[in-house]
Amino acid sequence: MKFLTSVIQKIAAFFSSGKAEAALTKAAELVPKALPIVQEIATLAPNRTDQEILAAFQKFAVPGAAQFLATPVAQRGYVLLQLATQVLAAEFPTVATNILNTAVQLAVTGSKA
Repeated sequence: MKFLTSVIQKIAAFFSSGKAEAALTKAAELVPKALPIVQEIATLAPNRTDQEILAAFQKFAVPGAAQFLATPVAQRGYVLLQLATQVLAAEFPTVATNILNTAVQLAVTGSKA
């Protein structure tokens, strides 16, 4: 039990650190920029078919659609999340990918609420 308490304390300390707070703040600031991207991808690929995903990649001029189309159908949502992250990264090239991913995930969650 002491180990579990120690792990929880370390996690809590991490999220109260200045770096974690800055990263989460940056992700939150990017959500309004990510939301229209997420919404447009959802409109372009509501059923996640090959044709819809290809159209979304073409719309945003992101290369590599063929590579992503090889992804199993059950994982196509991840492909669309990756697409949204790449589109957002083009607007904010100096922001770390994990922060961009977080902003996209928050935008997806907000758009489905």
